[in-house]
Amino acid sequence: MHFKIKKFYKIFFISILFFNISCSKNFENSPVILTFPKNIAKIEGNHALLIKDNIFNLKKNISSDDCESWALDLNLEDLFLDTYIDLSKKMFKNINVIKGEFNESLFKKNSYNTVLILERNTAYLDFKTEGNNGLFKITLDSNFRVKGNKKEVKTNLNSNQTWKKNIYLNCKLSEGSRKATEQAFKHLIDQAYSNIYNSVFAVTR
Repeated sequence: MHFKIKKFYKIFFISILFFNISCSKNFENSPVILTFPKNIAKIEGNHALLIKDNIFNLKKNISSDDCESWALDLNLEDLFLDTYIDLSKKMFKNINVIKGEFNESLFKKNSYNTVLILERNTAYLDFKTEGNNGLFKITLDSNFRVKGNKKEVKTNLNSNQTWKKNIYLNCKLSEGSRKATEQAFKHLIDQAYSNIYNSVFAVTR
C-alpha cells in the first residue's frame, strides 16, 4: 500500500512538472498577434498591393545575455508583410497582391485606380541591461507610396515600443519582446490604415 502511494505521488509530480513546462514553453513560443481596426468600410474600385523585392531590413543590437536574450525569435519580415496584405484585404473591395517591381504598363494594363507600393521596411531591436533591469526596445520604420493615374503620395511611418523587467524576477526576453512587438505593430497598423485612406482619396479625387 505504501509503495502504491509513493508511486502515485511520483507520477502525479512528474505530470504536474511536465504540464507546467509545456504551458511555459507554449506561452513563450506564442506568435505575435496583429490587431486591426474594426468595422472597416471597404474602398470601391480596382486596386493592387505591390510588394517590391528585398524590402526588409533587420538591425539588432543585443548587448546583454540576461533574460535569456539568446531565445529572442521574432519573424518580423512576415509580420510586416501580413500587416499590409491583411490590412489591404480589409480596406479594399477588390485588391490584387503582386510581388516584383512597379512599371507603368502594369498600372495601365489592369486599369487600377490605385497601386499601394510597399517599399523599405526596417526593424530595429535593442536589448541591454541597466542596473537590475533588462531593457528592450523595438522600432519599426515603414515606407510605402500610393500611386494613382496622375498623382502619387509617399508615406513614412514610425512606431516604437519598450519593455523593462528586473533581471532577477523570471525575466524572459521572449515574452517581453512579443508583448512590445504586438503593441508596436498595432500602432503601425493604425497609422497605415489612416494614411492609406487619405492617400487613396488624394490621388483619386
